[in-house]
Amino acid sequence: MMRDKEQERITKLYSKYLNGPLGIGVMSHLEEGESFTIKSEDEIVRISKQNGKAIVRIITNDEKISELDGKQKLEIHQKEYLKS
Repeated sequence: MMRDKEQERITKLYSKYLNGPLGIGVMSHLEEGESFTIKSEDEIVRISKQNGKAIVRIITNDEKISELDGKQKLEIHQKEYLKS
């Protein structure tokens, strides 16, 4: 629950910034439908442009794994196995 609130707070902050006067420079470089990601120590944030506005969302661990190919998933599972 606490994690969800923190993710919601991060999403709102990025949305407010990117859709405000200071974010115009960033958003003007994106074509409609384009997106980019920002990776921090704890989060991966995906920002896309839809209807001229920034749409911000946090990428979850499940989504990160589902975007990988089979070989990459196997490497992750092998590393996790070796850690235990």
